[in-house]
Amino acid sequence: MKKRLLAALLALSMVAALAVSCGDEEGSSQNSSTMVVDESVEPLTEITLPIVEETKSFTEWRAWSNNFMDNYGEVKGIQKIEELTNIHIDYTCVPTTSAKEKFGLLLASGEYPDMIQGDGGNVVYPGGLDAGISDGVLRDMTEMVRVYMPNYRKVIEENADVKQVAITDQGKNGAIYMIRAILDYPAKSVVVENEPAWCGMAIRQDWLDELNMEVPTTIDELYDVLVAFKENYGAWMHLYQDGTIGSDYILSAFGVTQDFYMIDGGTEVGFGPMTDAYKQYLELMRDWYAEGLIDPDFASTNSTAILTDNEYYANNKCGVGMVYQGTCGRYHYVNGYTENEDMWLQPMVAPVLNEGDTVGTTYQSETACNPQMITTNVSDEDLPILAQWLDWHYTYDYLVIQSYGVEGESFNIDENNEYYYIFTDIIRNPQEGMTSTDMVYMYALFNNVGFMNWQSRFELNASIGQTWNALAYATWANQTDDLMVPLNASFTPEESQEYQNLYVDIESYVAENTVQFIMGTKDIDAEWDSFVSGLESMDVARCIELKQTSVDRYLDKKWVLEE
Repeated sequence: MKKRLLAALLALSMVAALAVSCGDEEGSSQNSSTMVVDESVEPLTEITLPIVEETKSFTEWRAWSNNFMDNYGEVKGIQKIEELTNIHIDYTCVPTTSAKEKFGLLLASGEYPDMIQGDGGNVVYPGGLDAGISDGVLRDMTEMVRVYMPNYRKVIEENADVKQVAITDQGKNGAIYMIRAILDYPAKSVVVENEPAWCGMAIRQDWLDELNMEVPTTIDELYDVLVAFKENYGAWMHLYQDGTIGSDYILSAFGVTQDFYMIDGGTEVGFGPMTDAYKQYLELMRDWYAEGLIDPDFASTNSTAILTDNEYYANNKCGVGMVYQGTCGRYHYVNGYTENEDMWLQPMVAPVLNEGDTVGTTYQSETACNPQMITTNVSDEDLPILAQWLDWHYTYDYLVIQSYGVEGESFNIDENNEYYYIFTDIIRNPQEGMTSTDMVYMYALFNNVGFMNWQSRFELNASIGQTWNALAYATWANQTDDLMVPLNASFTPEESQEYQNLYVDIESYVAENTVQFIMGTKDIDAEWDSFVSGLESMDVARCIELKQTSVDRYLDKKWVLEE
């Protein structure tokens, strides 16, 4: 294997030298976006460790913060990976809250690290990864995947949902993606598997028990529960500031969303607020609001705080709403936010209009996400080395470290235990001021390039007697995301600019009118046609057309390595 690598690097250096000597009049850079490997170089079939004999360093920029560490490189699992691979990463970390702004400044500076850890919202290359390659900022990793990344290539070849995300509109590997998976302990293998929704609706089960009521499954049943909650506990259901429950729960029962959606779960894009179904939802929320069944202050309550402020549910005012999977069950009592030991937030599936309807929401995790962007700061000589290091992150051994940290420190192996990999007391009994999750993140990895085991965190909670994470996952998995416009359906830079110029006002217009219709400050029956006409005058049809174009392009993608 070492001889094959040496031969590959030698062939690569010859190709690079030839490219320099035969450059155009403006000169040629060894750090170009696209590098072609000599076809005579045999693609690797496995990655051997260490990647290099002497330690090699690369740089990475990422959004990351931790109350107990100053830098991502302090994580014990990161240090273990360096020990195994001989690859050292110098991390520049910025707070997630300022990542979008700082990423823009990074691109404007023209001075790039070797890698940039992307995400689905704050760290996204403007105009998409193809634009990044065309701009000369990002590396086209297609040839690296073909020759030096056998594990990553295999995952893409065998998983259509991964492939659909992991290649660009032009069929290239514009970045290397994090891929959700789980460990098959007996087989010592990795199973690529998407994570169910990690946030969703929940309801006060202890109140339902006292009232001898069941978890509602339809809109009418939810109404009956809300009436009972109001009469007996003075409690209500929350809405976000824009008049919806997160991810369009409840609204999606009408077959639409608060913005763009896939009509009947197909391939045609629609715009929810223009439909009669959206009007029906508004009429329902208006009636419920008038009856005191909805948070009277929803329009001024920070939507993010609903999920992160632990007092919101513990104050016994909110009986139904959105939660994270980790804040269900007895979370509030166990963590001291309430003295009511009977308080239990039961995860619930979003209600439907009629019993037996398909539960449609617009929330989804993605099997492939958080693209690791490789920049042209990496030389042609170093790129195959970095590619092999990246590829090792798609192995069983890596996933163990990602999931559990360092053997003998944060976990031990017990072949007779249900979970096989067992967190140690240092994790399960954390020091004062820290939680078990805090301790895990000092050893294991999160949102890192490579496989990501989404099951390991609720294994941790189960080991300390907290099973509601698994309960939430199992419950919210009984929902579809058929209405969801594919998150990775992207615009060209020109389309993006035109879309933003139009949609920023449309989005505000919809949110403002939605709230006014629900609160009754605008009459739905008298002013609905005027509202729709307003959308038409703002050229929402062009926005739909642009969205449709991006979806069509996304669905038509073809990987160049399979052509």
